[in-house]
Amino acid sequence: MRQPETWQKQAYLPSLLDRLMDDEPQRKSERPDAYAPDHEGMRRIVQRDLSLLLNTTNLDDEIDMSSYPAAAASAVNYGIPALSGSYLTDRNWESIEKLIRLAITRFEPRLIPESLRIRPINSKEPMRYNKLMFEIQGLMQWSPYPLEFRIQSLFDVEMNKVTLDTGSRKQA
Repeated sequence: MRQPETWQKQAYLPSLLDRLMDDEPQRKSERPDAYAPDHEGMRRIVQRDLSLLLNTTNLDDEIDMSSYPAAAASAVNYGIPALSGSYLTDRNWESIEKLIRLAITRFEPRLIPESLRIRPINSKEPMRYNKLMFEIQGLMQWSPYPLEFRIQSLFDVEMNKVTLDTGSRKQA
């Protein structure tokens, strides 16, 4: 069966868990579109999910990639490798950027991979020991057209924790 030429990609819905959460349990019924967030709601959901992704340690060091190549891209390997205890000089920005990009492209389908940019931010503040500021920028799937997604982040290598800053995002 041939697909129509004018087929367009649908906007991504929130996760099943997000749709099943009841924000107003006292109400007996909800509007049919109650589970579908507006564009700001979807940005908040994507930001929350990115925070979970970047703060989860994956199993890269424990999986034998030659024996189990499919495991690398599966939910078993969700997150980024542990970087705590390493120094920013030991793991240069390019390798950290690749790890973050790989995790986002594998596990966050609402961000368009070709539009994804991850870059370090040179802060005017005094250098923070083992902390790296960076920005994640790209386009978020939305209907009828993609929306800009931009967020600043602080990666604390010692604590292996990423903090995403909502206040710094530029409005689309």
